[in-house]
Amino acid sequence: MKTKKFEYLMVFIFGIVFSFQGFAQEKTINGTISDDQGFPLPGVTVIIKGTTMGTASDVDGNYSLKNVPADAVLTFSFVGMKTKELAVTNETNFNVVMETDAIGLEEVVAIGYGVTKKRDLVSSVTSVDSEVLENQPTPRIDQAMQGRAAGVSVTSTSGAPGAAATVRIRGTNSVKGNNSPLYVIDGFIAGSDFDLNTLNVNDVKSIEVLKDATALSIYGTRGAAGVILITTKSGKRISGGKPNISFNHYTTVQTIANNYEVLTGQDYLDYMNEASQFIPGPNGFGYTDTSLPLEFPAGGNYANTDWIGLVKQNGVINNTDVSVSGGSNNMNYYVSFNRFDQKGVIKNSGLERYSLRVNLDMDISDKVRSGIRMSIADINQENNKVEWDQTVNRLLSIRPVYNEDGTYNGINPKSGREERNPVADINLRQDNRNTKKFVGNSYLEYEPISGLRLKSTVGTSLTDFRENQYLPGELPERMVYQLGGSATVTQNRYRSILNENTITFSKELNDHRITALAGATWQKDVAETSGMSASGFVNDAVGYNNISLGSEQSTYIMNTGYVQRTFASLLARLDYSYRGKYLVTLVGRRDGSSVFEEGNKYAFFPSLGLAWNLHEEDFMKSVDAISSLKLRTSYGIVGDQGVSPYNSLATFTGTYNYFNQNLFNAIIIGDLPSSNLSWETTKQFDLGMDLALLNGRINVEADFYKKNTTDLLLERKVPGTVGNNQLQNIGEIENKGIDLNIRTMNVSKPDFFWETTLVLSANRNKVVDLGGVDWIQLDEAVDASANGGYMRLIVGETVPTFYGVTYLGTYKNQEEIIADGWEGKGFIGGPRFDDVNNDGELTEADRKVLGSPEPDFQGGLRNVLSYKGFTFDMFFQFTYGNEILNRSRETSLFGKNEFNLSTEVRNRWIEGVNESSDIPRAGTSQGAFFPPSSIWVEDASFLRLKQVTVSYDLPTSKIGFEKVIKSANIYLTGNNLFLLSNFSQGDPEVSYLGTESLAQGLYYGQYPYTRSFVAGIKLNF
Repeated sequence: MKTKKFEYLMVFIFGIVFSFQGFAQEKTINGTISDDQGFPLPGVTVIIKGTTMGTASDVDGNYSLKNVPADAVLTFSFVGMKTKELAVTNETNFNVVMETDAIGLEEVVAIGYGVTKKRDLVSSVTSVDSEVLENQPTPRIDQAMQGRAAGVSVTSTSGAPGAAATVRIRGTNSVKGNNSPLYVIDGFIAGSDFDLNTLNVNDVKSIEVLKDATALSIYGTRGAAGVILITTKSGKRISGGKPNISFNHYTTVQTIANNYEVLTGQDYLDYMNEASQFIPGPNGFGYTDTSLPLEFPAGGNYANTDWIGLVKQNGVINNTDVSVSGGSNNMNYYVSFNRFDQKGVIKNSGLERYSLRVNLDMDISDKVRSGIRMSIADINQENNKVEWDQTVNRLLSIRPVYNEDGTYNGINPKSGREERNPVADINLRQDNRNTKKFVGNSYLEYEPISGLRLKSTVGTSLTDFRENQYLPGELPERMVYQLGGSATVTQNRYRSILNENTITFSKELNDHRITALAGATWQKDVAETSGMSASGFVNDAVGYNNISLGSEQSTYIMNTGYVQRTFASLLARLDYSYRGKYLVTLVGRRDGSSVFEEGNKYAFFPSLGLAWNLHEEDFMKSVDAISSLKLRTSYGIVGDQGVSPYNSLATFTGTYNYFNQNLFNAIIIGDLPSSNLSWETTKQFDLGMDLALLNGRINVEADFYKKNTTDLLLERKVPGTVGNNQLQNIGEIENKGIDLNIRTMNVSKPDFFWETTLVLSANRNKVVDLGGVDWIQLDEAVDASANGGYMRLIVGETVPTFYGVTYLGTYKNQEEIIADGWEGKGFIGGPRFDDVNNDGELTEADRKVLGSPEPDFQGGLRNVLSYKGFTFDMFFQFTYGNEILNRSRETSLFGKNEFNLSTEVRNRWIEGVNESSDIPRAGTSQGAFFPPSSIWVEDASFLRLKQVTVSYDLPTSKIGFEKVIKSANIYLTGNNLFLLSNFSQGDPEVSYLGTESLAQGLYYGQYPYTRSFVAGIKLNF
């Protein structure tokens, strides 16, 4: 039904398209092009907008262009000059004067609560414009930003449809607080947890990343982790202009990239048979006894199941965008519709989205203006049913998919224990979610006198979320215990309302120019949650649609929750410019938050920024090579709440109590109030430079920053009899680094264009103080059962740090075992660890820092080449100096358990065959190989050919469609085509716990990453 509706919509839209088309006459346009000094300009590119039809001016600045439609718009462009557009009228001769561009300094950049010209910008702001976004057929904004913005780290967490990326701006600031940036969409503060799946990438006009204190302090407590401003598209105001209708469709085919290899059935049998004849021996040195029986003798009925092959498929994405935009003298509009449909590379996983956007601006009178930004999204998602780590690393190839009676096999042939069957999971499990989201933001602006603007905005965000899961009793792990079916339903509702009122005053008097902003904002966020589950369904007819049919009364679970948070703030900003040379920005915001107790609810966050446009100085005029040079510096304070809304209050939890031989429900104190909690405070210093050379052919943006977050919210241990740990403001973290963006225009000719962009970021992060202790175990981030854990916060080290013992390889002879004092514990061919204090035990004293997921530097390199109508766009992404903690190696390198093994064990230590190997011999037990060690830690550096796009602008005039189609572009894109990495299990860009702040770089079998090939078309009518 949805497909039919979509087809009807497309027919309707194309009906509109053709009804708007006119039949314009064509003519020849001539003229002369000169600069603002009156000198002729040769080599100026003249193009009919929206086409590839054009010419270039000759040595005398003359040009002539034939077959120009009467309603066309001509675009004049030249390096170092402002691009100019002229609408063709009844005239046939246009003499054009090009103005000096000042190297893009007149470009408008979005900042908090306003815009400014790039020449007047004091803050550190990185822009990602629509040209970059339009060349990327990608479903999410965070993926589109990857490697393209200096100071911004974007790490994919999974290859699953709709998976979020981890976004960090200039490092990690907090342990308990938020490290994700604040998203502001068309002025609406959407929060740091905004679901980017609900935003259509093709609707986005530009992205600005606010990084330094001057840019961030206008958002106060919300801006400590950085701010990302997203501006969506709007129509252009053209008198008598016709609507512009755009159509964009692409189809993507995905495959699993960088497959990880495990042992085949026969390889596993050989390995286990070898292990079955290994004897550690009474002295612990170990030996092989070939007289012992084999665990899996020849002639057995052993399967050779390719589990990965059974659950994977080619993924397919179909994305269609249709938009209508335009305007008149007093209004403009943009309306778009999007359908995105993705089938994942694991069977029965995927995502389907329908979204609608309406943007409208209108001049009610000469002094009153209003507008609205509204979007609606409906997302249906089939969650992944397969435990990928089990499928890849643990399931034995010798285990069959089905039993002899045709039921699903759920027994491990090595251990005899029950376990999941991924084929059964795909075919039987039900696991899906639906998200409906509305975001609307309207404004009313009044300008009583020139330079004075009063603006009021009201916005709201509404989200309805439902997740359903049903586990049929037919699943083998449930059948063995006759558990019946199990159902779980979760329903959440989130709503946010925002009101902001601002006054802006601008005045220019002789050499002085000031812009003052003052405002008040109020925002309320509410989350209502509910969930229910039950088990014991005697049949699977209704599943999660009627939970009351679960027969096991003891399994009924019902819970509800309500969380409310309110902000109230005052803000102000003053921008001053003297002769365009000397710039000053003062910012202050007073924030109040309901999450803190009385006395600590409010805080003030100021900043000061200074900039000097050196190229405006007389002594710089003679330096021809320097086209533009600005020095910037800023210092300021921003904050972070770092707590949930009720941390400052005592909370209760449910339990059971026995009284008089009966069991009663009881309520006890779960957590003591964390009194006197205050804001985490980040003080940041920034020193930057913007440089343009050779008339804008080389552009450099460089920043050095240093920021310290104090009053870090950490947990203090308290006696277990009085509740869980208490939060206190007791820690400090430091980040410092360099952001670098270099763009070069290598060639700029009428028929050929070549541009290169290099983005480089380097951040150094360390723990300064943990409230008097040397280290903290990150129990919340990862499973800490492995002898004290392996991820820590350590004073003087990076956030976080991998910690454990050093793996030295394998014991090659008895002398090494004796020298280490490990008689009876170590054995020849077994793992050897660094026992630092030689006490014969692996204890805390033997552990040390093994690495960190934080890279030394990261970035991207982009080259764009255009020849006539062809464009070639190639983008590399890279990171260097970070590590991965690969938890799968706990089981994949030893084999006296029930799990499959990595093909690395083919190169294991074998007596008399391969005694130099550092891969332990067959028969090494889990206990001997379990301590968190350096063999788990791998190099995560990589170089990736992230994207290659080849596109062609079809010459519509030559194929007879110019009266209907303004422009047409076809393109082919390859994503993730090449990866250079030392990681043993495929793609090193991993995060086992998703966007969890302190669990980056932890691998434990994520949904696999993909390589994709895209074909698409763009049409403008």
